[in-house]
Amino acid sequence: MAKVARISAHRLRECDITTEKWTFFTKRKASEDWISDEILGRRWVSPTCLLYHPKNGLVYVGMTSLDGNVFYAFDPKAHTWESLNYPNELDRYASKIHQSLKLDSHGRIYGATATLSDVDVWPLAPGGQLFRFEPEAGQYEFLSIPIKHDYIQGILLDREREIIYGNTFPGRKLFRYDIDSKEIRELTMLGNVQTEHMAMDSHGGVWHNYELFQWAKRYPLLRYDPSEDKIDFLNTDLPDLMPERNGSNQIDSALLTKDGDLYVGTIAGALVQLKHRPLEINCLGKPFSAPRLKGLVEGPNGLIYGFCVIDYETHLLRYYRSSVLFNDLGVL
Repeated sequence: MAKVARISAHRLRECDITTEKWTFFTKRKASEDWISDEILGRRWVSPTCLLYHPKNGLVYVGMTSLDGNVFYAFDPKAHTWESLNYPNELDRYASKIHQSLKLDSHGRIYGATATLSDVDVWPLAPGGQLFRFEPEAGQYEFLSIPIKHDYIQGILLDREREIIYGNTFPGRKLFRYDIDSKEIRELTMLGNVQTEHMAMDSHGGVWHNYELFQWAKRYPLLRYDPSEDKIDFLNTDLPDLMPERNGSNQIDSALLTKDGDLYVGTIAGALVQLKHRPLEINCLGKPFSAPRLKGLVEGPNGLIYGFCVIDYETHLLRYYRSSVLFNDLGVL
């Protein structure tokens, strides 16, 4: 059976943070303290999303960086990093591009800014910015701040209908942005959900978890139908394979395959197939004992690949749709 044979690391920057410092800041420090700290505010970076561009062969990288330098390109052939000079002077609190890089049919990149700052700066923070980036010209076009003060955790791009969907933080909301008309609409509150991910099916329907009664600790699915402009709160949960961990049956990653099947990975690490009309939820398995199933992509012959982390070791997995089997390809 094939296994991961070779891994190359291409570091952007070295940054050592002691356990003591991390613990102290996460428990005691306010948002402004993080931004102004010499190490956390100026040296600490963390890649948060990737987008491969088939035309120029570059990998576009959304970063967490408290200094606002949140957008890079990596050249796999030259092994080089390039900052794309996101204009950090626009917003002191825009500190990452979280799950928000999408490629349109013209080769342009849509993105959105998220934040690490919390509600202590909410009255001052302008809010997450939707933007469009033209790779050939290296130019940004700023489209909208969909919800004032709130930042954008993730976006989906419906190429056919020219719609961008997004979810926000610290207020958990779902919004719709129509590219042609530039119209913004807040579709619904989501409640105190953990997930920052959405899924889109082959009919353009958008799936998300929502909180159903705060005392029940349930996070069932909703589906927004753009053709009817309607949200169905389905009151149906994804399989809960780690009931001891509240909220672990929420969406953690999603994949729409070329033949129109929709798969999601859950926070608990399960792979699930979603169907509607009629609603059908098929749990295909939990390949690892650890939580999280991330980075779902479709490979050759319809195979599905994804990632799971076990004790700080990232495993690459492969799923055979025809035989319903998982294969651990090894540690990255």
